[in-house]
Amino acid sequence: MTREDILLRKIENGDRQALDRLINDYYPDILRYCLWHTRDRTAAEDAAQETFLKVVRFWDSYRHQGHFRAWLYKIAANVCRDAWRKADEEPLPENLIYDEAGFGRAESDADFIRMVEELPEDARELVLLRFAQDLTLREIAEVTGLPMRTVQSRLRAALKKIKKQLLKGELCHES
Repeated sequence: MTREDILLRKIENGDRQALDRLINDYYPDILRYCLWHTRDRTAAEDAAQETFLKVVRFWDSYRHQGHFRAWLYKIAANVCRDAWRKADEEPLPENLIYDEAGFGRAESDADFIRMVEELPEDARELVLLRFAQDLTLREIAEVTGLPMRTVQSRLRAALKKIKKQLLKGELCHES
């Protein structure tokens, strides 16, 4: 049984401290996800907080079958989507600079970020969930509502496009 399973069982039995530990465990990942989908840190913090408020509010509808993380990210995705609709904002700017500790590796490869940003929005979301948030293909399928094979093929196509752009860039640098 995983730590998550133990915490979820304790929460079902009314242990409020277990809920606090679960939130503390997932908050940095959800905040990082929200940072990708909002304009600034304040909006991301609001979205992360709203995500966990919805988790608490809808806790009774959740049945643990090993998919808590996917359920959590689906809530976060919906909260971020709603925030964009409410604010009636434009999509993220192309030159967005991330100033979070977890993005150091991504910042070091600006070309890769640019290539990901050039992907269509649905493909970009799949790449983000897989590589920035480290979700499994099954979890991504649950978050997006797509069949797992579709997630797999679209992710493969997105990575193929990135690889092609990388190779094209290397050839340009060699010339």
